Amino acid sequence: MRHYVRQMLLLGLIVSLFVGECNIASAQGVAAKTNVKTVGENTEDMPAQTAAPTLEPTEQPVVTPAPTRRPFVTPAPTVRPEKYELTNKGAKYYAGGQKGIRYHKVKGKKVYHIVSYTTDTVRLSMSHKSAFSVYGGGSKKEVSKKFVTVSSSGTVKCRRRGRGEKVYTVVQAKSIVTGELQYIYIYFKKKLTCTSGKKLKLYEKHSAGLKFDYSWKDLKFTVGNTKKAKISKKGKVSGVRRGVTYITAKVRDSEKNQVKIKVEVREEPWIVNKKDRVYNYQDMTNDLYQLRRKYAGKMAVFSIGKSWDGRNIWCLRIGNPNASKRLVIDAAIHAREWKNSQVVMKQAEEILRDYSSYRTRFRNACVYIIPMANPDGVTLAQYGYRAIRSKKLQKKCKKIGHFSIWKNNARGVNLNYNFPSGFSKKRKAKKPDHNSYPGKKRCSEKETKALMKFINQVHPHTVLNIHSTGSVIYWDFNVGGSLHQKLYNLAAKLRSYNHYRMMPKGPSTNAAGGFGDWLVYGKGIPSITVETGTVRCPLPHSQFSSIYKRNNEMFTWFMTRY
Repeated sequence: MRHYVRQMLLLGLIVSLFVGECNIASAQGVAAKTNVKTVGENTEDMPAQTAAPTLEPTEQPVVTPAPTRRPFVTPAPTVRPEKYELTNKGAKYYAGGQKGIRYHKVKGKKVYHIVSYTTDTVRLSMSHKSAFSVYGGGSKKEVSKKFVTVSSSGTVKCRRRGRGEKVYTVVQAKSIVTGELQYIYIYFKKKLTCTSGKKLKLYEKHSAGLKFDYSWKDLKFTVGNTKKAKISKKGKVSGVRRGVTYITAKVRDSEKNQVKIKVEVREEPWIVNKKDRVYNYQDMTNDLYQLRRKYAGKMAVFSIGKSWDGRNIWCLRIGNPNASKRLVIDAAIHAREWKNSQVVMKQAEEILRDYSSYRTRFRNACVYIIPMANPDGVTLAQYGYRAIRSKKLQKKCKKIGHFSIWKNNARGVNLNYNFPSGFSKKRKAKKPDHNSYPGKKRCSEKETKALMKFINQVHPHTVLNIHSTGSVIYWDFNVGGSLHQKLYNLAAKLRSYNHYRMMPKGPSTNAAGGFGDWLVYGKGIPSITVETGTVRCPLPHSQFSSIYKRNNEMFTWFMTRY
């Protein structure tokens, strides 16, 4: 019984202690929640409270913190890399078509195709970061010798740039992101070559064609100095002024496929020498041959007959002989007027030098030039009787004399008195001489017959006779109507260029057996005589420059625009 009572007392003590601890904890919780005044405030009106027992630090309760609540985060979607491809502009993507690849040709899959030039760099642009390598080529040897190289950044260069050489390669691109492979086939076209050479020499106002191993439509040209030379779209280079310049020919869609051609423009040497003080028959003949060689296809040279001493009466033809408009220029029918032969030969060469400017004109017109109608007489006037080859003629000429002012042919006949219209022996020499003998009868001379035969064959539209001296124009023949008007119009036009005096009607235009007389009166062909020079014949060489300068535009107009 006592044992039971002790157990009950012990149990009660334990319960009371437990209840006390619970009250203390409860009181502390209420104090924390209640707005209690701090020390120093008025506490007189506050009811007395039983002080809570002080607890030792070791006796404070352990408070377990509430679990922290983490926010819900939606997982990011899986990012797939973009399609692995070549992004170069102009690249084509298809299977096959790998011309020239005989080593590691890609089969069974599509390949990118790029066309470039051996001179150019190809920069590959892939959609992923990539590693590059040369995969295939024309042969295993080409690949091993690195005809083509590719850098880590995808820059492809061709190391073979020989003339006409083409190179083929296949580059492998591997994606560092996905490990995928792509293949790029590159065809390097040949380097541009000027097959006509890298240097061109030509004369002013002349043209020459350049030749290339690419078609004209693939090329574009630039000229360093257009004041020296010009070039057409088809590579025709024209010299403008003396000097040196460079022409660059470039393949249109290429970066560096180009070639430079050095062009040297020179002053063209003249065949007819204006410094030649004595322009003789042989000089003229040699010049005609040289002109024919140089301007083949643009002119012709032929003889209309022979003189008594066997010399050819040469004719130079420029233009279409079948054209409806045919013009004739003749000179030196009088021996001592041989300076005019040099003048008209020089003028003919000038027209030929600039032939390209008159090409259309000469399709529709033809100009005949007889620079020395009396070759025997010119030879006599320049060198005397010993220059005549025939002993019989030589003897006759020696007897006559006066060679420095000789006017007639080798038989002592004035050819300009020997034509049918107005032929007469009145008031003229009765026997052969150096000046005025008209001949035994009309048309008695070989030179006269040759000129008449030529005119009858050609049927010219107009004839221009060049004589000396006086700087005048004879035009006013005793004719009327349209022929007279044509003569006046032509004379006035010629005068507008050379400013020579137009002579009124007089003895010089009366029918007196002259070549011009026969043309106008006998044939009804407009014919005008232009007298050059300002001093007595034979004209000194000092007269050449002024005659040429004063009549240059006149001759050019007559030959190219009349």
